[in-house]
Amino acid sequence: MKTRNVIWWLLFLPIAIMLQQMAPGLDVLVIGLIILLQERSYKDCIWALPLFILLQEGMGSREFGGAVLWYAAVILFFNLGRWLFEVENFLFVFLLSACLGAAYFGLAYLLAPLQELHVDIQATLDAGVIQALFIPVAWRLAVYSRRWVHAHDETA
Repeated sequence: MKTRNVIWWLLFLPIAIMLQQMAPGLDVLVIGLIILLQERSYKDCIWALPLFILLQEGMGSREFGGAVLWYAAVILFFNLGRWLFEVENFLFVFLLSACLGAAYFGLAYLLAPLQELHVDIQATLDAGVIQALFIPVAWRLAVYSRRWVHAHDETA
């Protein structure tokens, strides 16, 4: 892993965690997974995906086990969309975020009875919409910041 890539991840992770603390229910780490999938950095997925799951479970931002299903849904929707669209395209990310917003709601709704939690449908729907609106904006910012990492690769 290149030094600039390591620095980017060391900056991304604490920023993502702080943003999640400020907006409970929002998954900021999903942006990192989308970036890794777009860059086809499967070697980095080997360390990042378990780390993201452990962080989500530790922060208690999702029901127990929900992080695994959530990230599985992200990977599934991403790979389904890859067949139809260019993955670096904003339209792809926008449609992916809409699907992920629906998946966010669906997973929260389906997992709540397993833990005997009451589901506030409006609050859960709002959280799914916020997640869907957040992803394209955060993705765009992450892509711009990743240019710094890849600019060094092109000159080296």
